[in-house]
Amino acid sequence: MKMIEVYSTYNPGDIAFIKSVLDSEDIHYYFQGENSNMLVAAGAYARLLVQDDQAQRVKEILQEAGFLEK
Repeated sequence: MKMIEVYSTYNPGDIAFIKSVLDSEDIHYYFQGENSNMLVAAGAYARLLVQDDQAQRVKEILQEAGFLEK
């Protein structure tokens, strides 16, 4: 299954919230580059990767939560 990026953030709070929402929806995901110490220090982004067949659902969830514009 191909993994595609649907969102990126440098905010550890956003990452924690998104993980909890996706876990509750039983969606498989991976935050590439996630390491809160490195994110804040380097201003780097963690990239949210999801299976391509779940990408549209994840985008809808992120829109509902206010992370993506509709």
